[in-house]
Amino acid sequence: MLKKSTTLIALSISSIFFIAASTGLKADYPERTIEIVVKAGPGSGANVLGHKAAQILPKYLGGSAVALYKKGGSGAVAQAYIQKRKANGYHIFLDTTTTAIVIASGKVPFTENDWQGVARLQMDPQGVGVRADSQWKDFKSLVGWIKANPGKLRWTGAHSIGMDPYTVDLLLQSGSIKKSEIKYVPVRKANKMIQMLLGNHIDAAILNPGEIRDQVKSGNLRMLGVAHTSRLPAHPDWPTFKEGGHNVEAAIWRGILVKKGTPSSIVNKLHEAVKKMLKDPEYIKYANEKAILSGYMGGPKQFDAFFKNQVRDLKSHFKK
Repeated sequence: MLKKSTTLIALSISSIFFIAASTGLKADYPERTIEIVVKAGPGSGANVLGHKAAQILPKYLGGSAVALYKKGGSGAVAQAYIQKRKANGYHIFLDTTTTAIVIASGKVPFTENDWQGVARLQMDPQGVGVRADSQWKDFKSLVGWIKANPGKLRWTGAHSIGMDPYTVDLLLQSGSIKKSEIKYVPVRKANKMIQMLLGNHIDAAILNPGEIRDQVKSGNLRMLGVAHTSRLPAHPDWPTFKEGGHNVEAAIWRGILVKKGTPSSIVNKLHEAVKKMLKDPEYIKYANEKAILSGYMGGPKQFDAFFKNQVRDLKSHFKK
């Protein structure tokens, strides 16, 4: 009888482990440091968010986290880094709209189906910044100058493929200007773009509010326009492009993706921790200071569907 009872207990324990393994349950996740992989350089909105998340997320997830910068290929290097590793929730991708654009353009050996959405965190409108002492007081005057001086304006944005050059294309189209009528200079880091602006090495730059606000406040730079539906509450003196007759809306979303195949229990645990992080006083203070809008849209299913639909829409755009 004792032998039979022992056998039954052993079988029960084995069954528990089998069920846990087959359903992907990880009650002790995280057991080690989580890498928050960012593709954007120091000073950029994504990089700042990555470091902020590494500080706050462990409060609600447990364990520890570190922001890991993997530069190159408009995020291609960061994508490859994660895709070469196990789908276990220890290498999460702090992605942006650029990820969808790069995948849609076919510039990386990955598709939207290689990823699982966790949560969308932010929406950060695009804007055009120039030096405060420049001759351009609004976007309309910049467009007029480009038309009168084709090929002379030096305009920069992050990377040669991604949300910044895509925004430039939209703005040029709204002004009936060809891309060949400007000199687009791709630069990886937002702080480098600002340095180039201040040093008169470029004339205009695509920047987000949080990247330019301090320089505007100091009187060094001017925001010509914001690609949003209305003026930002934190910066009511910044005009929208729509006000000047340019019907352009463009914002970088930032969110978290994990490798496809990551257990649903881990995806859900990550999502719940992120949801709590977005309500954390330290996070709210940072978001307000950077004039970043909330991008939260629901759980993993909602963000995953949004991400995949956007990639498919962009694929159709690139085919035109």
